[in-house]
Amino acid sequence: MRRATFVFAGALVGLLAVAPRAHAEDSLPAIARRGVLRVGMYPGLAPFVAAGGDADELRRLRHATETPVKATDGRIVAGFDVDLASAAAQALGAKLEVVLVGRFDDLLPGLVAGRYDVVMSGLTRTLDRARTVSFSDPYFASGLQVLVREGAKWSAVGALGPAHARVAVRGGTTGESFARTTLAGATVRALPDERALLAAIERGEVDAIVIDQVSARDAIVRGQVHARLSALEDRRFTVEHFAFAVRQGDRDWLGWLNLMLRESKASGEFHTLAARYNLWFRSER
Repeated sequence: MRRATFVFAGALVGLLAVAPRAHAEDSLPAIARRGVLRVGMYPGLAPFVAAGGDADELRRLRHATETPVKATDGRIVAGFDVDLASAAAQALGAKLEVVLVGRFDDLLPGLVAGRYDVVMSGLTRTLDRARTVSFSDPYFASGLQVLVREGAKWSAVGALGPAHARVAVRGGTTGESFARTTLAGATVRALPDERALLAAIERGEVDAIVIDQVSARDAIVRGQVHARLSALEDRRFTVEHFAFAVRQGDRDWLGWLNLMLRESKASGEFHTLAARYNLWFRSER
């Protein structure tokens, strides 16, 4: 009798182990039910997402006339991704709710935890990130530059590693991954945002910075670059495809976002929104 009971209990444990877990409600019906589209953003890559005073300045520079969007913490947010999120909410017949995170690294964990339905935040789709989230079709392509002070002793990226150059990057980004792999031998310093990168190189604390080309352009547009900087080899070293991120397995929601991107490009709406940022994008999109 004891043997039979043991076998039955073991079989039950095995069935429980392989049974599918109950999962959260799919995003499309959840958005329809609550009437709210929740979007996760990090205000660190202008002109895609800016908050507070940076958002006010961004709106001033592009002569914005539309009603400002406010995040859940009360701050005004602005940028190309905010405009795309507003367009998505309108197409869904839902209210837009922007949830700002304090660190770029918090974006994807917050998505997986269900704190928002999608990440729209100048996020590069990568194989490593695709292990935990699913990505939409890309909607923008940028790339990384390596900037040095004009007249610096380096003329090629390959010289930075052997010389043990000091290189600053924004922590948790593809720029940090690039520096730690491609610039092996260099001393890599992770900083919180692009403004800190520019300040570090202008003060002579680092020899070079790895920065997204659009971010570098943003600093010029805002008048934040006071030293003469030049791009090593005068080129981008990567192609960065920005995409929206959703939870894995949320296929209908992902399909809707991809269709929205295709339809908005076909109708011209996407390009109308992007034209607001020609000071930054120029021929990049």
